[in-house]
Amino acid sequence: MANKPIGLLVNRFEVASRNSFNVAAAIGTQHVSALHADSATVPIALICYNNVKPKYDAYMAARVVHIAQTGTQFGEVLTLKQLLEVMPTNVESWQVSIKNVYDAKTTRFKEMFSKGKSVLNRGTQINRINAVGALITAIGSDIALTAVKDKIILFHTSLLTALTTKDDAKSTTVTDSTTLETTRIDLCDEIEGNLGLMINNFKKDTSLAAKYFDETLLHNSLQISFDLKIKPLCSKKAIKRTFANPLTQQFQIDNRTNTTLKVFLALTKYGLVGLVYVTVPPLSTGFYDLVKMGDNSTHKFLNVLNTDDKIKADITIKVL
Repeated sequence: MANKPIGLLVNRFEVASRNSFNVAAAIGTQHVSALHADSATVPIALICYNNVKPKYDAYMAARVVHIAQTGTQFGEVLTLKQLLEVMPTNVESWQVSIKNVYDAKTTRFKEMFSKGKSVLNRGTQINRINAVGALITAIGSDIALTAVKDKIILFHTSLLTALTTKDDAKSTTVTDSTTLETTRIDLCDEIEGNLGLMINNFKKDTSLAAKYFDETLLHNSLQISFDLKIKPLCSKKAIKRTFANPLTQQFQIDNRTNTTLKVFLALTKYGLVGLVYVTVPPLSTGFYDLVKMGDNSTHKFLNVLNTDDKIKADITIKVL
């Protein structure tokens, strides 16, 4: 795939997120979180934070509305049943993110997961939805958990929207994403402006500005979506990549066929599935953690096995 045109006078943040609202959210969240962390001690960080925060909030609000209307960027509205099916994967991801800040043995962690994961993954639909709301309340205004809280709020909003139209047929309404696209561009413009301010402020040593921008994500976003067709009982390489944050890296996998898939990490593109893999059910869209697929520090190839002996698999893997 050809590289996107990252040039001196090109807004690299807008280019990197042009075809992905998820990338824009990730770039914005990292930038805002890094600025906020230093806002009390670094004057330029406070200035940049005040510049970008309103644009970030506007974008995230528009994104919640858009996802609530469309379910996914592929235009399919997920039913409540489908959301609850993928919820354990999300819960696992939330816990990993929170454990990166608070050890599982700490009082703070136990406040958020007083009953472990069971209340989130089992029980009635209403109780599980309420458990997600309770987790959001327990996180509260904890700045260190801003990023993961945003993800939980987004998922909670989708659950509530799906509950309102419980198990209705798929929507055929074409959602107007003009507002979301406008706010994405506004956010990227503000981040680009902040880059200029940071370079000017740290012109003697511009490396001091690096932590406020996710350079790894910008480079990785050169290709984030992979379409695969896999013959029956065959495996195929989807991605070869080392991820900057393997413990929290996630993928959205859209399985459009009535086939069960196994997704795993391997040493080569011809590597066979072993004991560690994730199972993707037929006709499903879900979110999956890299750590459940193997060790990315040694196994760089993400491969997919089609377990069906008759049907060719048709899938899209999206790097989040």
